[in-house]
Amino acid sequence: MTTADKQGVVKSSRNRYLFPFLMVATLFFIWGFCHSLLDDLNKYFQDMLSLGKMESGLVQTSVFIAYFLVGLPAAMLIRRIGYQRGILVGLLVLATGAFLFIPAGLVFQTFWAFLAALFVLSIGLATIETAANPYVTVLGPKEGAAGRLSVAQAFNACAYILAPAVGGFILFGKKIDPNVRDFHPLILPYAVLGLVVLLIFGAFAMIHLPVIEEGKADEADDATIFKAPLASQPHFTLGVVTQFLYIVAQIGVNAFAVNYIVENAVNQDAKGNITSAAPVFQWLMNITNAKNANQAATYVIAFFCMTLYTIGRFSGAPISRVIKPNIMLALYGILNSVVILLAIADVKFISWMILPLCWLFMSIMYPFIFAMSVRNLGPQTKIAASFHVIAVGAAGSISAVLMGGLWDHYKSVGLSFSVPLICFVAVTIYALAYPALLEKSGRAAPATAK
Repeated sequence: MTTADKQGVVKSSRNRYLFPFLMVATLFFIWGFCHSLLDDLNKYFQDMLSLGKMESGLVQTSVFIAYFLVGLPAAMLIRRIGYQRGILVGLLVLATGAFLFIPAGLVFQTFWAFLAALFVLSIGLATIETAANPYVTVLGPKEGAAGRLSVAQAFNACAYILAPAVGGFILFGKKIDPNVRDFHPLILPYAVLGLVVLLIFGAFAMIHLPVIEEGKADEADDATIFKAPLASQPHFTLGVVTQFLYIVAQIGVNAFAVNYIVENAVNQDAKGNITSAAPVFQWLMNITNAKNANQAATYVIAFFCMTLYTIGRFSGAPISRVIKPNIMLALYGILNSVVILLAIADVKFISWMILPLCWLFMSIMYPFIFAMSVRNLGPQTKIAASFHVIAVGAAGSISAVLMGGLWDHYKSVGLSFSVPLICFVAVTIYALAYPALLEKSGRAAPATAK
């Protein structure tokens, strides 16, 4: 085959996969929106129900315990019915969970009712993620898997800009009175979410996604599909461990970003009135007409943190064509460790402005770790992906509660944020060791047929 013929095949493949890629990318936006709202919910329930940080961390636990429980069953289901049907099942469950916010807010009006709704919603999210992440990695040449997943995840990041602003406007638009349990502001966004998800379900039911047999489509280009059991492939096993630690960091930082920004950027009296504020924070409150420090902090997350997150996601693919993904991941891990150290220093009126850089350097971590760890796994990709979902679930279940407990008990930002610091160091180590791990996986003995 001539060079021109090969280029034609690549171009034809890209055209064939563009539409399904864009359709699946809409799913990344949906679950990005759902996840980003959690951080506003965490602070909302603290104020509305007078919860401590550790107890409010159960918001994240209720979501990610679903990932932990559903990851493997979802992978087995998808392996049986295919990516597209798996996505449809996930969308239906997601819509059901969103609509459960209506009785939770109007009838039960308890923290546990909302946690139950979030749990059901998250079963749908976990099923969708189990299908969408590996599907994107195999939807084209494996060399571009990390960059391709980073671009898809950029749609997730766009939702991370929108959701905190929406949540801040709706949830913190007026002063919360813990003596009056009015959950109407919480019902609206989830009711709308349920309707949107049903529309997306209809769209996916009418299209046809290409069916890709992993381990066959790429054999002509790369015959190094690893045949060893997953447990014998350290680039995969340590990748899952690294993903677990990264999610511990991400969820923990996200969950208490509003708390950190408010406590570092302003001084408040016993009644919650601002007595002094960082000049930039005060300027932001003025131009956004924020009603309180909590609302202004959500705007910091939306306009600064998540904008940097989105920039990082979109830039991840082109940069990874120049810098090897593992080197880029190691560099971002080092830079994020520095950012967290500056956050731990907790320099009043200063550290909150440095913290948003954490999102820039976190932006590529999930997709790069995922794509690197499932490389060359062929037909084992679906099951491998489920272990990442389980890792996400396990990490998300403990992260916010762990950090919140440390913050509540020791009244120490430094001790709390030392958790993500350790995790970012671990990400750096995995990235630097990756070439050796991949080589070792390639030498692992294949499974013997029984």
